Amino acid sequence: MKLGNKTILITGASSGIGRELAFQLANRGNRLLLIARREELLKEISGALSSAALPHRYFSCDVADAAAVEKICRKILSDELLPDVLIFNAGVGGLFEIENIDSDRFEQIFRVNLFSVVYFLRHLLSPMLERNSGMIAAVGSLAGSRGMPRSAPYASSKAALGILLESLRIDLWKTKIKVSLISPGFVKTPMTDKNTHPMPFLITVEKAVKIIIRGLENEKTEIHFPKRLSFIAKAGKLLPNKIYAQIMQGRK
Repeated sequence: MKLGNKTILITGASSGIGRELAFQLANRGNRLLLIARREELLKEISGALSSAALPHRYFSCDVADAAAVEKICRKILSDELLPDVLIFNAGVGGLFEIENIDSDRFEQIFRVNLFSVVYFLRHLLSPMLERNSGMIAAVGSLAGSRGMPRSAPYASSKAALGILLESLRIDLWKTKIKVSLISPGFVKTPMTDKNTHPMPFLITVEKAVKIIIRGLENEKTEIHFPKRLSFIAKAGKLLPNKIYAQIMQGRK
């Protein structure tokens, strides 16, 4: 699928990968529907984007709020803005402390990283099925390949997201709707700028988004990068559980 002259919805569009996706996709002539919590940033980004045949739109929304997502989706459908491509990019992380488990934070991470995708699909997948075309993509993480130290809620939410998309791909196999999982390693964004731990093979957000767009256009089922870190993550899945745990314990 060539990403030009399409209507593309992007969540988490106010910063990081989502923001860069907006600029690069707008430069290709796509009309964008930008979604994030920070309305002022969305307004600023929307005004700075390259013009499309139809005007870009933005919606302030907490994607972890099912009722708020329903309201936005109803607005999108009533205004006849059904997207050709859904890119679920919104995500949050945070360190996990085994001695002090914060269940509220755990649930919040799952609501943003996993359930927000379900909230949107609940309202937008049926009309996409009626049209029998489109693409669903979500930003997971290489951290979802296996358990990671001090990352239980983040890694498990991204692992669940990957299984969700794979299950959707199976159920949509006989349709013309494509499903793609985006699995980045470390990308320089405001989110990773907060990290104090090592981030091997860190790449720029501009490079990451170029890889993502190329992968989406080639309709890859999984877009994983950078290559060296991806290879390590994939190889790690082959290790026996006890050996993997021994290697990873105590690491940052």
